[in-house]
Amino acid sequence: MEELNEKPTSEVSYQKSSEKPVRLGRNKKLLITVGIALVLIAAIWIWKSVEINSLKEQAITYRQNLKEQAIVRIIQTHEEHLKLLAKPLVWAVRGEMMQGNMNQVNLFANDMVKEKNFQRIVIANDRGIIVSSTNKKDEGREFTTVGKQDYLSSNTTIVEAINDSIVVMSSPIMGVNNRLGTFMINYKVIKPDFD
Repeated sequence: MEELNEKPTSEVSYQKSSEKPVRLGRNKKLLITVGIALVLIAAIWIWKSVEINSLKEQAITYRQNLKEQAIVRIIQTHEEHLKLLAKPLVWAVRGEMMQGNMNQVNLFANDMVKEKNFQRIVIANDRGIIVSSTNKKDEGREFTTVGKQDYLSSNTTIVEAINDSIVVMSSPIMGVNNRLGTFMINYKVIKPDFD
């Protein structure tokens, strides 16, 4: 009987001992699978974080480029409008200068400078002396104290941006046979607030 009792015990113990390696093998596989899954999840999270940061940087750069392009376009638009304004204004000033009516020329300049963003309006005679200005301290002085020498000799309208906020328009005032003077406007460009 002892033999009978021993057999089942040894079989049971053999079965128990053979289940432990199977369980340990399954647990190892499960732990390895979970570990790989965690590493993959961490790698995907890091990859997406880097990708999101890259997209944010690209968006910031793109927005900055758009702002710069918009400012350039705004300045160009103001330059075009000033150039369009120059022709009829110079004709009006020309007519009054040819009649010797400088009071009317002063009135044109003073009324215009009251409009938004006009900073200074200067009219010089054919010798380069300022005969009318919205800043009365300029009158009687050389034109080159407020404008470029090139403006006095140019036979076309010049419009140029001095910096990001000031546009200067200069146009010759031509008589029938000669140059009567030079007309110059300083115009302030208001930058838009994009933020």
